[in-house]
Amino acid sequence: MRSHWDFLLAVQILAIGAISLLIIFSINRNLAQNQFIFWLMGLIVLYFVSHFDYKSLKNITVPLYLIVLTSLVLLLLFGEPIRGSVRWVDLGIFRVQPSEIAKAAIILLLATFYGNRSAKDLKNVFLSFLIVLPTALLVFLQPDIGNTLAILAIWFGISLISGLRLAPIVLLAIILGTLAFVFFETLAPYQKQRIESFINPGQDPLGTGYNIIQSKIAIGAGQILGKGFAQGSQSQLKFLPEAESDFIFASIAEQLGFLGAALLLFVYSSLLLRLIHFAKRAERFGQLVLFGIASFFLAQFLINVGMNMGLLPVTGITYPLVSYGGSSLIVSLFLLGLVFSVIRFNRRS
Repeated sequence: MRSHWDFLLAVQILAIGAISLLIIFSINRNLAQNQFIFWLMGLIVLYFVSHFDYKSLKNITVPLYLIVLTSLVLLLLFGEPIRGSVRWVDLGIFRVQPSEIAKAAIILLLATFYGNRSAKDLKNVFLSFLIVLPTALLVFLQPDIGNTLAILAIWFGISLISGLRLAPIVLLAIILGTLAFVFFETLAPYQKQRIESFINPGQDPLGTGYNIIQSKIAIGAGQILGKGFAQGSQSQLKFLPEAESDFIFASIAEQLGFLGAALLLFVYSSLLLRLIHFAKRAERFGQLVLFGIASFFLAQFLINVGMNMGLLPVTGITYPLVSYGGSSLIVSLFLLGLVFSVIRFNRRS
């Protein structure tokens, strides 16, 4: 018998969206109007996907992944740089970010791969890593470190729930550590400076350390109750860069204070726990899809909030459902549509 919609999960999604739109509106009304349209589009996508049996997606995972890979290659070869990065395809009306779509494709592909395989077998672990490696490298070369980390987090989350043991994790950590050292040497100068400014932002307060310093000031200025809606020097007077996207958490903390930021974190955490709750009850493919989605949301949530608080380097990664951005939002709502589809169509094998 098919399950009905989960009312609590729907309320959590809409509550996060309301906070996001409120803060974006306080920063830039035009952007808020755009984001509202993206929300309408995304909710329509969520609704239709929720009525589509998620298990039938197994048949299109490989073609979808190949299309995404091709788009990333073409973007790297022919894309126009925007603020030093080649990440977007301009469709005139709005821009599409293929790396966002890539994350959804990877979740479905890895869930299909591990559907009848176990990560206890070291061969499967490395095969799954080889599957995501081309995408991770192409996204890294854009350059987009934040989404590269998100892709690796999705791989790790799905592999972990598929039986990944401690020994391969340690081995992989050594390999990734070595690769990280090699990749650091290939980073653009501004990316190296971001990492160095994270360690010591005061060494260049008007340059590479500026973002972290302004973000910390905004969060501290909010104190307990916040400066109030559309108040606060950092977000309103444009001292805080990308206040509606990369640093929206700092904008929320400045305007709504510790209590407002804590409320958002509580609702967001409860949504993640809800995803894990449904994953535990799902059949194999649905379980892997839901854990992949949870890994995606958790990784970007932790990285974005961590960099806003100065705990992690600035990577330019969105806060899913909260940051401004059409591609990120619509893909996030597509994935949440899959969650509702699992709830509706789940059958235990």
